[in-house]
Amino acid sequence: MQYRLLGQLKGPRGYAFCEINAPVPAGTGQEWAGPARGIIELEKSEEVYTAHGWLESTVVMPCSRCLLPHQVPLHVEVDERVVLEQIDEPASFREGEADEPIPILNSDALDLSELVRQVVILAVPTRSLCQPECRGLCPHCGVDLNRRTCACAEQQVDPRLEVLRKLL
Repeated sequence: MQYRLLGQLKGPRGYAFCEINAPVPAGTGQEWAGPARGIIELEKSEEVYTAHGWLESTVVMPCSRCLLPHQVPLHVEVDERVVLEQIDEPASFREGEADEPIPILNSDALDLSELVRQVVILAVPTRSLCQPECRGLCPHCGVDLNRRTCACAEQQVDPRLEVLRKLL
């Protein structure tokens, strides 16, 4: 995701338009079903650089109830501070800052891969369901209750509730 648009950001007010259509950068810890697509506009106002726009992609996640992998579409609005510093330079990343700007310079080109990686990884939900009616797995035998039923739940009664059964 490198762009030779560095000259457009020079001067007191700079502007660059970047169309994204590339694989999601490595290092997200997720499996992706498609590329990252979107539009990022880079603006310079005095000495502050910002990235505005949107990104879309599709992440593959396990269902929180039945563990079957399914695709989750993502749409993310981008509004981040960026800095024209080298991506691979450790000094570019300031530890401890809450709103740390993201470095976007790779030699003499704008490289938006780190920006895209950070934005999409924060957009991945912590849990997801393959379908709203997912019944999940049987807690006793592990059968996928979406595909078949099992008799375990009916046979096993919590021993603490056995006293109530005697009352009936």
